[in-house]
Amino acid sequence: MDSKVVFHCLGMQKMVYFKKFVLPVFALAIVFPFIMILLAPSVVQGNTLLAVMLVPFVLVAAVFVFPVMSMETKKKEIDNSIHYYITHMGVLTTSQMTRIDVLLLLSKNEAYGYLARETGRIYALIRYWHLNFPAACRFIGKRTPSVLFSDFLDRMAHAVQSGEDFEKFIISEQTVVMNDFMTMYKDALNGIEMIKEIFLSMGMSLIMLVSFAVIMPIITGTDANMLLAGAIAIFLGSEVCLLVYAQSRVPTDRIWHTLEIETIADRRIKWSMPISLALCLFLTGMLITFTDLPITIMFAVSLTPLLITGLIARQEENKIKRYDDNFGAFIRSLGGAAGSRSGLIMESLKELRAHDFGPLSINISNLYKRLKSRVNKRGAWEHFAAGAGSNLIERFATMFVEGTDVGGKPGVIGEIINHNFMYILSMRKLRYSSATSLTGVLYGLTAGIGATMFLSISIISMLGRLFSDVTVPDVDIGISISSVAHMDVSMMSTMVMSMMVGHSLLSAMLIRIVDGGHHFNTYTHFVGLVWVSAITAELTLKAMGPLLGMV
Repeated sequence: MDSKVVFHCLGMQKMVYFKKFVLPVFALAIVFPFIMILLAPSVVQGNTLLAVMLVPFVLVAAVFVFPVMSMETKKKEIDNSIHYYITHMGVLTTSQMTRIDVLLLLSKNEAYGYLARETGRIYALIRYWHLNFPAACRFIGKRTPSVLFSDFLDRMAHAVQSGEDFEKFIISEQTVVMNDFMTMYKDALNGIEMIKEIFLSMGMSLIMLVSFAVIMPIITGTDANMLLAGAIAIFLGSEVCLLVYAQSRVPTDRIWHTLEIETIADRRIKWSMPISLALCLFLTGMLITFTDLPITIMFAVSLTPLLITGLIARQEENKIKRYDDNFGAFIRSLGGAAGSRSGLIMESLKELRAHDFGPLSINISNLYKRLKSRVNKRGAWEHFAAGAGSNLIERFATMFVEGTDVGGKPGVIGEIINHNFMYILSMRKLRYSSATSLTGVLYGLTAGIGATMFLSISIISMLGRLFSDVTVPDVDIGISISSVAHMDVSMMSTMVMSMMVGHSLLSAMLIRIVDGGHHFNTYTHFVGLVWVSAITAELTLKAMGPLLGMV
């Protein structure tokens, strides 16, 4: 790992980081244990003393890990924006703007995050430090954390130095960078397959752990509830760790727009959540007060109103996907029509209203009406993107408007945007396919966990009934009969069902991370997984009851 890249990402020199962070943390790591022992000698004993002694190691590790984590975060931020960036650059170069002006405009775009900052550094090296264009690109290329961006800067530096036409170079780079992006995206999707295998294997192993926690009190005589609670904590904790790992592996690709304009879809989702929560509380109170349903079904019924919010979010998200499917054809047609009319967007848009672009047709008609009012051109396009609700449409529509405003060629701009737009859509469809496959695995795994856990509960219940009237002899027979007879099966069932609810929530969150949808869409699969757990539990208890002599 190149330290030059690490400290470039931190934005400071090695010695500055050493003086401001490393030395103070090392000093604190040395002094902290002595201070704790002097101030609270009665407390710092046994396990507490061990924890205090571990704190210095944690602090020292943090000093070395933080720069690397910062670099990896910025690398991911660049890689997740490079496809938008190269498209935007291609759009701007179709105008008469200079290379420096293109860099300046891109550096001011906050949507690119750290990529905009790196572009601003290239501009500063050229504008204020008077480096030539190739030297500035190579300087940043050697220090940027992203391999994709570094390779692009090297190619751009060579093209400019060799006298190649900048516009032709950027147009040709569209395919090169998008292919690199697709390779990176596919690698991330392969990571999703690995996550699926890990989750499945880990789930099967943890099932055995919790099952042993249910059975072990029979042999050891230990407190069953405490042992089960510890196993459940390990189970859910392991799934949380895997969830965090999945979040770091999956590409960040927003589906929903980021504009501040509140649409009908936004209002529907926003107001559905309080209604869902109120219904959850109402149903919970009613079930506890007036019904005698099994605890498993009570959990499922009380959480079912969350499905209202989940289904609304899912419905709106499906609309966005339909808008995305039609946007590429629209922007290509608009660019071509405007190109044949010397850049007259309004006349081209007026003609396109007669064409069928699926659900996007209404939005196109509204866009024309807003543009015709001549109040706010940029605002009209923002409302068009917000009405579609799509982040892709928001980003690419902004590029189209900006490119045509600075004198770009509408026909070429439309082709660039359509070409790259279809690249991204093809990757998204692969992602949705991976999410669908993962969904099936998680539903099956949840059913398996529920069946295994409540089978263990059935066995404990059967043993409790069997030994409830048995007089315990004062002989060690290897089984703690008294602990079996006094086990609170109802409490254990509640704890196991709580674990299943936690597992269902984490599984639904994993599905949402993989498919990249709205976070409220989590509730759809959450409720579905809880019902799978509840139905599996009841079927297991009913089926095993007669076999184990419980009924």
